[in-house]
Amino acid sequence: MTEPQKVYRLKDFDDLNEELDFLFSNYYKSRRPVLMTMDRGWRPQTDMYETSSEIVIIMEIAGITTRDVSLKLEGKVLTLRGIRREHCGEKRRYHTMEIDFGPFERRLELPATVDPESVVARFVQGFLEIKLIKMKAASSGKRNITIK
Repeated sequence: MTEPQKVYRLKDFDDLNEELDFLFSNYYKSRRPVLMTMDRGWRPQTDMYETSSEIVIIMEIAGITTRDVSLKLEGKVLTLRGIRREHCGEKRRYHTMEIDFGPFERRLELPATVDPESVVARFVQGFLEIKLIKMKAASSGKRNITIK
């Protein structure tokens, strides 16, 4: 009798990718993701912290305009999508290339339920800052967010 096959979820691969990224960035000084798939693109550096009243997310996305970023809140998952366009003019021969270009997507599971109507997103010196007010009751509201 054969054993049932284990079904892997996308989150399993995301967790593995984050662990490998941590290993390589801290021990081998690599800034490139280990398992970068073509459809996911690069991953902007992101901080998330919580205070007594809100959840704050800060994402490093210098060189991206507000029209090239979208935010969507569904329950306790915030999805950030965008694209950093390469500034091309004449032919270039790179000696060092550490700035990532192209599409990105980050799905962040929030540690608490937030009020979808009170989300504020703004650019501050190359960083996207998102403030989400925490709620006591669960909300299943969906909302697209405008960046100021």
